[in-house]
This record gives sequence, structure tokens and C-alpha cells, in this order.
Amino acid sequence: KRKGGDLPRRFVEPESSLLMVSVMCGEHARGLICNRGIFLSENFEIFRFRTGLALFRFAFGWKSSRGYDSRMAFMQLSTWIRGARLKTLPLAIAPVIIGAALSWWGTFMYSQGGDIRHDPCPFFGGQHDLGEWKLGSLVGTCQRSMGWFVLVAVLCGCVALFLQIAANFANDYSDGVRGTDEGRAIDSESQPAERNSGPDSGSDSSQTSQSRRVPARLVASGVSPRTVLAAAGTSALIACLCGLVVIALTGYWWFMLVGIACLVAGWCYVGGKHPYGYHYLGEIFVFLFFGLVSTCGTMFALTGTISLAGVFGGVNVGLIAVAVLCVNNLRDIESDRVHGKHTWMTALGRRNGTVFTIALLAVAVLLAIAYAKLQSACTIPVVAMLTITCAICAAAAVAIAGKHYGKALPLCTFASLALAATFAATVASS
Repeated sequence: KRKGGDLPRRFVEPESSLLMVSVMCGEHARGLICNRGIFLSENFEIFRFRTGLALFRFAFGWKSSRGYDSRMAFMQLSTWIRGARLKTLPLAIAPVIIGAALSWWGTFMYSQGGDIRHDPCPFFGGQHDLGEWKLGSLVGTCQRSMGWFVLVAVLCGCVALFLQIAANFANDYSDGVRGTDEGRAIDSESQPAERNSGPDSGSDSSQTSQSRRVPARLVASGVSPRTVLAAAGTSALIACLCGLVVIALTGYWWFMLVGIACLVAGWCYVGGKHPYGYHYLGEIFVFLFFGLVSTCGTMFALTGTISLAGVFGGVNVGLIAVAVLCVNNLRDIESDRVHGKHTWMTALGRRNGTVFTIALLAVAVLLAIAYAKLQSACTIPVVAMLTITCAICAAAAVAIAGKHYGKALPLCTFASLALAATFAATVASS
């Protein structure tokens, strides 16, 4: 800027160029441009301004656009990863691991499948009636192979995983259009801590900051609701395709009904005109689908039966799934009351809800110890996994009691994986 007038038009660079240099070069570059450019200095000549800007263009101009595009792409990807809620995904994998672990010895005995008494199963279509007696054979009985077992188990895990992601996107969409997720934009996650970090902020402000520090949501961040709904539909489609392959491999065509029930349950949790998640039923459905249905469904797909141990494992991991939902609802208890969302936590209150959630974790640990004791599998791997599970649940209980729900949520979800590893170690040691 010259004394007494503005910079001539031919010397003014587009605002986007200055912004690009500012973004790519950071505060130092921005300061150089401001000091030697058009904003602060009145003593430097135009020639020095043009020379400095030309140097910046030469050094950063070609790479800056690519870097800017890559940063924008990374920001968009991270936004969608947050929307998928990765912290909740272990809840989908843990019951499948338990179901597969409990099915191992009952199904798999020979590396290639089949022996003199059991013909190998066909790869597609599941068990079949042999139709005629053979030397020592049992009619209608066949032995599965390792490849078949692993493939079906992995596909069951994919079904559970993508159904969970679809449900997360669907919940983001439904709560976003209802207004339940107001104030959960991507940029608002760090704002409460910044606002309440002053020297005069006391315990009340820190509690307010803790209650407002909630995970970001896509629709609340400005993402189009249709785009989020399309993401939910895509994830559900992938889950359905994996489920169809499971049906083809096992021959249990009635699994389609189970899949439809899972899709309906995932959508109606907070979607539709009368979402059951708003009427004290969310915890019950989470226990059923993240516990019994997932564990017993995996076991039936692999063995054709459901054992008492499978039901026991489903109940065990279902309790942890309910604890995760309770932690989530404890964090959102005030906003849920404002928006008319009735959960067990809004009914019990924060104090009683905290006690109830910690009790769920304690019961889950006690059931795991009881199962290991009943199987007489007190080996070093089992004891080690039980110790890890107890430690994680204890840390989660301390975080819940201290109202640190952001820390408690991942601890509870990882506790489900530790519980699944405990069941696997127990089966391997029995």
C-alpha cells in the first residue's frame, strides 16, 4: 500500500493465491506476506512486494494446490470416519469371535474335512443328506473344512460390522433431521475446552465442558442428510451381500429373515415415526442383537446348532453392549430429556444410572470368570485375558464414576474384545 492511496490494480494478486500461500506455508509465510505485501507496510516498494510473491510462487505454487486438495480430501475422509463411529465397532466383532470360538471344536476336526465316517460338506449349500449308506457313514452328516469355516466366520463378521456402520449412519441421519444432534458439528468438539480454559473457570464450568464435549455428527456438521442416508444404504447393501454369501455357503435360507430383522432394528432405533430408542427399548434391543442374535447366529451358521455355552456367551457380551449404550446415554442425559428421548438413564437419573452401568460391567466380568471356572480352564492364557478384561472394566468404571464418558466409551468397547479373547482362550484351553 502506498502512502495516500491504494495499490494499483495490476499489482494486486487474487485473494485465493494469498490464501493458498497462507495455508501451505503457515503463520511464518503469512507474516512475510503481511509485512512485505499490501497490509501492514507503507515503506516497502512495490518491486519488493512483487519479488517476494514471485519467490513464494516459485517455491510453493505448483505443490500448494496439490497439497491443498490432499488436505481437503483428508478432512472429508476424517469426517466420514468420525461419522462411522469407529469406537463402537468392536461391539460388532466381539460376539462373532465368541460364536466362532465356541463353534471350533464342535465343527472342525480335520484340516481338509471328511474322513472314513464323514464325507466332506459341499462348499455351497451347507449340509446335505448323503442319500445312501457308506462304510461307517452317518446319513446327513458331513465334515466341514478349514477354508469353509474361516470363510463363513469372516463373512459373519463382515455382516455384523457393516450393519453396525449402517446403523451408525442411519442414527446420525435420523437424529440430525430431528434436531437431537444440535451443537455436534465437527468444529464444535474442541470449543468447550477452549471456552472454559480460562483462569477463572471453576468446577461448574469444567462439568459443563465435560457434558458438552460430545462426539461430532455428520448432519449436524453440515453434511447433506441425503448423503448420510446414502452412506447408510451402501453399508447395509454390503452387509446384505455378505449375508447372501453366508446363506449360499450354509444353506440356511431363513437367515434372510434374521437379516431383515437386523435392518429394521437398526433403522427403527431412532428412525421412523415411532423410534423404539425414544421409548425405553433401546437397551433391550441392543442386548438382543449385539448379544444373543450375533453370537448365536454365528454359532448356528457354523455348526447348525446353538449350545448353552453360546447363549451364555451372548448374554455376557450383550451386557457390555448395554453398558456402552448406557455410557452414551449418561453423557447425553440432559439433551435427551430436552428432546423427549426416553432411555433407562433418563428414568434412573445420573447417579443411579452410573451405579447401574458399573454393575453391568461387574456382572459381565463375573460371568466370564464363572465360565472359565466351569470349563476348568484356569490356564495362564485364560488367567491373563481375565486379568486384562477386569483391568479394562475397572478403568471404565472409574471413568464412568468420574463422569469422563469420552474415556469410558472406548474402554467399554475394548472390554468386549477382551471378553471375546477370554472365551477364545477358554475354548482353546479346555
